[in-house]
Amino acid sequence: MLSFVAQGSPTVIGFLLVCLALVLAFEFSNGFHDTANAVATVIYANSLKPLYAVVWSGLMNFLGVIIGGIAVAYALVQVAAARKLAETFSAVKSAGDIPEAERPAVRNDLDQVLSELKTASEAKGISKEDKETAKSTHDLTMKSVQYAPWWVRILSAACLGLGTMVGYRRIVTTLGERLGKQKLVPAQGGSAELAAAAVIGVAGFTGFPVSTTHVVTGGISGTMVGSGAGLQPATAWQIATAWVLTLPATIVLSGGLFYLLS
Repeated sequence: MLSFVAQGSPTVIGFLLVCLALVLAFEFSNGFHDTANAVATVIYANSLKPLYAVVWSGLMNFLGVIIGGIAVAYALVQVAAARKLAETFSAVKSAGDIPEAERPAVRNDLDQVLSELKTASEAKGISKEDKETAKSTHDLTMKSVQYAPWWVRILSAACLGLGTMVGYRRIVTTLGERLGKQKLVPAQGGSAELAAAAVIGVAGFTGFPVSTTHVVTGGISGTMVGSGAGLQPATAWQIATAWVLTLPATIVLSGGLFYLLS
């Protein structure tokens, strides 16, 4: 459907504005689901008052994107073919020489090249010189590809923080009281947060896509099992079912929308 719409037309701009609104709405809802999990133990254990915890969460979200980069986001979009990129750039001397029709796919093509360069730099059976060349090329290209405007990062952090302020109470109650057979104590909260911070920190720098909800919930579950209290079966079943159904449901919905709009 959208293939027949002229680039730069009011229809395209309208679709872009709708997409932006949907992304911001998602970030807001993600704040009172995913991000709220990150502060649930801190709030429930009374380590920080809710307002302070939420403000610190928003600040750390922003700093995480700025300092930690956007490797996870780019790990999810490395799908284009490197050969196509080579064909596109064979006669290109500057960005302006890139055919307009090819520009939307150029960054994805570069992402695929980055993935292959990283694989080559770590592969066995390749000379040390070739590995070093692949690594240096990878690092130089990375600086050009992994880019998101500052206003995008600021809006993302703001929406996450606002969402956390609005909806943190329900998540805090679920993780603090309904997940385990006993209420969460400070030692369990600290253990869960340390484990979650380690996993999410590594994922942020390696590009491995993980969910804060999964990591924090798993950490709290581990402390409940380790303490001998155990988990509440009904809550654990609801969480597991939601995790299992989320991926196929989003695949079907996004695939259907792409088919209708393309």
